[in-house]
Amino acid sequence: MNSIIKEKRYISERIGVPYESLSQSYLRSEFDLTNKTVSVADFLLQRNKVQAPNVTERLLDLNDDFVITNFNVSLVNYNGADTDLTKLTKTLQTYESPATFGNGYEPLKGVYNGDLSFTIDRTEFIPAFPCSAFRRVPLTQINAANGGTAPVQNAFTNGLQGFYPSEPTLINGRQTIDLSIDLGASINFLALQGASATVVFEARGYLVTNAK
Repeated sequence: MNSIIKEKRYISERIGVPYESLSQSYLRSEFDLTNKTVSVADFLLQRNKVQAPNVTERLLDLNDDFVITNFNVSLVNYNGADTDLTKLTKTLQTYESPATFGNGYEPLKGVYNGDLSFTIDRTEFIPAFPCSAFRRVPLTQINAANGGTAPVQNAFTNGLQGFYPSEPTLINGRQTIDLSIDLGASINFLALQGASATVVFEARGYLVTNAK
């Protein structure tokens, strides 16, 4: 039997969502680190709380339910000159790639040394989860910033590279959702030396549209 069918049946029985209402989907929220000194990166998952979301973000509407089954933290190098079109062409990085973020990439290691917390309606779903679980350095890497020779693309093993499985968790657009990465101390991302960086939270799972 197809694994998706098994998963949908399990979620339907476990959470009480009709099987036919579950559609494969994803959420994506972004936090810009560029030219900032931050100790916490906060992600907003609900569309009504984000005034001007990036074209690459995918957020919950008020009447949407979403069941999280896998989640991930990654990095992307947007810059001030990027348009919607160029943002859509950027590749998510599963580590602090020197080829992408330049010689000042070191502060980005702080993201993967931080921990992720997730609170839903003031109930802790994830008190502290190590972001190091999401870090994947490909065996084949794009050219390093120091001019090393390598193929032109990173090697990715599968579509869930860098994702971590989650107990199926139901959230909706009307809940109080607090999702953040605690870096442990203030990190000065000005040290990126002119490069830009945004940290990305992505959740895979199932969308239940107009559930209310």
